Amino acid sequence: MSEFQYTSIKKMEPKPGVKYATNYYKQTQSEYALLRHHVTHVATEIMRVCDYDVVLDAWIHTPLSKFPKTKGRYSLIEILTDMIDQIAKNKDVPSGILGRWNRLFADTEWDIVMVSGVPSRCNLQFKELFDAQPKRN
Repeated sequence: MSEFQYTSIKKMEPKPGVKYATNYYKQTQSEYALLRHHVTHVATEIMRVCDYDVVLDAWIHTPLSKFPKTKGRYSLIEILTDMIDQIAKNKDVPSGILGRWNRLFADTEWDIVMVSGVPSRCNLQFKELFDAQPKRN
């Protein structure tokens, strides 16, 4: 599991006839760069493996039963490219695309957890500086 910080969530209104609405995760540029690196790395490694195995290459294009969409089902390649396309356009990550990514990579080091506030890695990096500051009441 990889954690990435978001600063806010932009909540959209549901489209007519739809029960849910998409939420978009707003991030700082540095956190977005880390997320971009993570997503690109995962997708690149999967594609590298599939380039050498025709069975796997065919499998990543096969619709997955646990990933329904309006017409048909998502394949692994569609889940990857949805996220890559969003990030390539420098757009905020939508909850739907993130949800599919996380269901695909559930309980692995590749799933993405969005956390509000300062990421723990920043707290550790500047721990000495923060500890030296007077406490506010």
